[in-house]
Amino acid sequence: MKSLRTHASLFLTLAAVALLAAPEVMAQQNINPPPFDFSDAFYGANGIDVTQLDQAAAGRFGLFRQFGPPARTSSQANWVVDNSNSDPTRKNIRILATTGGYPDDGSGTANEFISIIAFVLNQNFFNSANQSGGVGNARGIAMEDIVGNFEGYAALKQTGHDGHLAPTPCGTMRDTTLPNGTPCFPVTSVATPSLRQDWRFATNRNAIDGSDGNDPLGIVSGTPNDSPFGYFCDDLLGMWVLTYFWYNQNSVGDPAGNIQPTAQCTAMLHQLALMHGTGLDGTPNVLTADELNFLEGTDVGAQPLGPGFPNPPNPGCMNEGQLDTGGADNGSIWLICPAIPDPRAGAIASDAFLDTVRGPNGPLDTRFNQNFACLQLFGGFCSELTLTPAQQAQVNAAAASN
Repeated sequence: MKSLRTHASLFLTLAAVALLAAPEVMAQQNINPPPFDFSDAFYGANGIDVTQLDQAAAGRFGLFRQFGPPARTSSQANWVVDNSNSDPTRKNIRILATTGGYPDDGSGTANEFISIIAFVLNQNFFNSANQSGGVGNARGIAMEDIVGNFEGYAALKQTGHDGHLAPTPCGTMRDTTLPNGTPCFPVTSVATPSLRQDWRFATNRNAIDGSDGNDPLGIVSGTPNDSPFGYFCDDLLGMWVLTYFWYNQNSVGDPAGNIQPTAQCTAMLHQLALMHGTGLDGTPNVLTADELNFLEGTDVGAQPLGPGFPNPPNPGCMNEGQLDTGGADNGSIWLICPAIPDPRAGAIASDAFLDTVRGPNGPLDTRFNQNFACLQLFGGFCSELTLTPAQQAQVNAAAASN
């Protein structure tokens, strides 16, 4: 499999060289297929109970909400029936909704794109052999345990029912050390209108370069972590475990004024807002793992907020957590939303549309719009293309409309 991937990488590199010279030619070639849902047999072979997945609550595209969010108009479809698929691991439901996110590699680039397929609400969606600790696949590894290594970072709006910022989520992630009556924000939906900023996805994690954090003896981190998996090699359904992250009481206090933000967190949030702007609830955008971990109070061996902040805050300004796997929170615990391995050369189809967080004045991060337009029109990322003024105007017009 790695040999095939190596050859594929070489082929795509050569394709990218051709793309630099003639983007209009590449637009006519469909080298990378657009995303389709998986077949029922492939789901079953990878540990998913399809009878659970096909329930309305799971929201499997192809059975659920062809129109409506994340589509932004009543006539825009989230998915279509397309019988052109020839991959036996896929079915004839082609996904048009294309969600943008940041890679978990620290770059902060806006170049990850995933395909929404289904929401997984409790561990019963995995068949009994593939629930955590089960006998699992032929290697003896349960799919739930594999997926747990690959995180999609969801940033929900922190506004409570009274419209003010709340310092803790509702449900099982609620901070029980806070005073009774401290307001919380809901965690029952990760639909785009519920987000304060765009996603971050751990597509880069793999066992070869150590980016999966594999440290079975705890030599590097001090905490043993045995996760010898790669996203595109082991997580064949492209699933994510949802990790929610939020600004805690040290950053936002509480609406009643019983808790005040610390001066340290206030200064750090101001710096982060200068770097990346703010989201839909007014809190700063977090683009990288180092930024999040640093604000949680962890020494990441770097200064992600710049030299003015050499040390992480104590106490921390942010928290992260995951929902109860038994479904007690009535929210999404996992997502079946595979990343597009290489969105160039046809993988972003002409009728696909971009799903990102938007404010009253448009997208929070227009870099997603520019990249999506370049990929859709000319089959490459904007940074790879040499466009004529007319072609650049075409990209700008497409980016403004998507």
